[in-house]
Amino acid sequence: MADSNIKIIAQKTKLSPATVSIVLNGRGDAMRISQKTQDRIWEEARLLGYKPNIYARRLRSRSAANSAAIIGVLWPSLYSSELIVGFFDGIHNSILKDKLNVEVVFKPYEYSQLGEMEDIFKNQLFNGVIIVGASDSDVEYLYSIRSLMPIVLFNRQNNKYGSVCIDNYNTGERVAQLLSARGHKNAALIGPNLISRNFSMRRTGFLDGCRRYGISVLPEHIILDSLDTDGGHRSAEKLMMSGSLPTALFLLVSGYGQEVYSTLRKKGLRIPEDMEIIGYSDMVSCRLLNPAMTVIDLPIQKMVKSSLQLLLNMIEGHVQHPHNVFEEAYFIFRESCGGFPEHE
Repeated sequence: MADSNIKIIAQKTKLSPATVSIVLNGRGDAMRISQKTQDRIWEEARLLGYKPNIYARRLRSRSAANSAAIIGVLWPSLYSSELIVGFFDGIHNSILKDKLNVEVVFKPYEYSQLGEMEDIFKNQLFNGVIIVGASDSDVEYLYSIRSLMPIVLFNRQNNKYGSVCIDNYNTGERVAQLLSARGHKNAALIGPNLISRNFSMRRTGFLDGCRRYGISVLPEHIILDSLDTDGGHRSAEKLMMSGSLPTALFLLVSGYGQEVYSTLRKKGLRIPEDMEIIGYSDMVSCRLLNPAMTVIDLPIQKMVKSSLQLLLNMIEGHVQHPHNVFEEAYFIFRESCGGFPEHE
């Protein structure tokens, strides 16, 4: 509350500004201020429209023994609700199974507009934050600020803050390795046209891997469009109009699956007989597609657990320098593309 309002309350209650400030900051009992006096102060504060700063109060209580760490999770507008379920399921399991003493506050933000959340970093509203889905411009913003609040970037490698991520280049390369092992000589790639280091490294790893393993990827078979259902539909249409079709397709985003399947089926193509398909990141829709879609997936549970543990170590001062934790992506083989021949 502004000093002017504290003075007004002090005048009306005939108390000192210091006493009013102590009560409004939640320290009335600790300072042995009578309940009657506290009630008088709160009544005047209510009439002035005062709203207690819960963030500040909780952060102050952090100094008490066994108090929970307040962790903010910043989530981008672009990410699907399905991914939120998987992420928070990981948090739920970590807190209960590992007995982590934390409270989690969910804060959405507009993709590539992390700077609009400046108040969080400027006023250190949490003991620490996990930032999910940061774009390249979001990461640039984080490099431009000086935050004393510990920060962990989820699946975004960097050299200023903590991070828990996978090797996106290696992930793309492993998809190419699988296609080579399955005898494919030509392939296509469909992905979002977003400016993102993660997408770029995954795409580069796949294309470099294809060259290394002798798989041809024609320029017209590298298709980038918007990250929505329309983008998935347009990408599949472009692929079908490209002339000679590849025998394998890698989707940088599994969310394109529904539209790609539908378009290919309308054109008379069979999956996997005519074209094998691999997606990135498992979703419920991947299992519901017919045939169910093979994916290379993030170990979300392990990554969430590692993020929480790294952030707590940073909060407690056990980790004081930028630290990157790498987890390994893994294949989930289904009907749209088989596994490595020796494992089938």
